[in-house]
Amino acid sequence: MKKLIAITSAVLATSALSTAAFADNINDDLRMAESRYNALAAEASAEGYQVGDLYSEPMTTSQKLDVIGEKNAELKDLLNTQYSAN
Repeated sequence: MKKLIAITSAVLATSALSTAAFADNINDDLRMAESRYNALAAEASAEGYQVGDLYSEPMTTSQKLDVIGEKNAELKDLLNTQYSAN
């Protein structure tokens, strides 16, 4: 019985640590993605384009990452089109 309790405690501790590490990684990913977006948005604004808010409603972190990915792609296409026209 003592071995079962020790094994269960070890498994629970490991899963708690890995969950915390995953949460840190996804938050780091979000901060990095937001920084990239903000850099592209600043560049687009400097070119005269109006860039809207990044988030229009509350959403989960993974949803935010998806939105940022889509908006980054839009801004990249916009800037590529602008630069290729010049």
